[in-house]
Amino acid sequence: MLSLDALQEGDILLMMGDGPLSDLIAWASDGIYSHAAIVADNGELIEASLRGVRRYPLARRVAEQAHFHCIDAFRMRDGLGRAIDARDRGRVRQHAQGMLGVPYPVNQLALLGVVMAVRGKWPAHPLARKLVRLALDHALPARSPAMVCSEVVYRSWAECDVDPRGRLAPRIVEGERGVAPFPAIDWKVLFDEVGPLLGSQALLAAGAARGTTAPADADATVLLADDGEDIADAALEQARLQVLAGLDQGVLLRGAGVESLADPRPNPRLVSPQDLANSPGAELLGRLMQRPMG
Repeated sequence: MLSLDALQEGDILLMMGDGPLSDLIAWASDGIYSHAAIVADNGELIEASLRGVRRYPLARRVAEQAHFHCIDAFRMRDGLGRAIDARDRGRVRQHAQGMLGVPYPVNQLALLGVVMAVRGKWPAHPLARKLVRLALDHALPARSPAMVCSEVVYRSWAECDVDPRGRLAPRIVEGERGVAPFPAIDWKVLFDEVGPLLGSQALLAAGAARGTTAPADADATVLLADDGEDIADAALEQARLQVLAGLDQGVLLRGAGVESLADPRPNPRLVSPQDLANSPGAELLGRLMQRPMG
């Protein structure tokens, strides 16, 4: 395993979380990661969390095998494959630190919505399709101050104070569409995971829309109930395009068929953890943690 001592400021940590939502994010992004963070100083990382962007002890994260399957470390290099000097890495960390306290969109539904808006990879299972529709509703428009985890990491590199501005922006490329089978989902666990994240108000509103009265302790089955009604591809595509339409037009909107010769970088809202791993400048350093099998 890679030692924590081998890490430098600005290194990118990509993780595979535990639970159905993490499985869906990895499947939809054709990758193996569901969460991203960036190495800070003093033995800490910076990441988007339920309480907003925060610093967190690296050693504690590596010990959290109940919540993560694995953690891999990547180091960014410049366009010629050269190492980034310590001064620039410090600027990356400083920009990440400047985002401390920025709100996180409460749950991973926003990240799943981001991935789905880019990939448009619709599952066949009717409950999964309803979850995708819900996730697209939670994807973040440009005006929202909240950020998903991979957006924090990408912005730390792309928007830090270097000359010229954007010199360290990771290059994001479209990966091949994967053929991995849809993950085996424990629907009860998924309902238990989604329900508390949505909050009772959303669940009550969903019940009212169905013409029912949902109790205060209703769970996600109110929103994802298998009532025989399937969501067509066209409806999912329409929701996807609405997400993309709500983003800034000044940068490339990946997956929307919009090209910009003046600024080929992607909208930061649309960068996923797997995109960071696939960046040509990202060098895999090694694995920091692996949950024991069985």
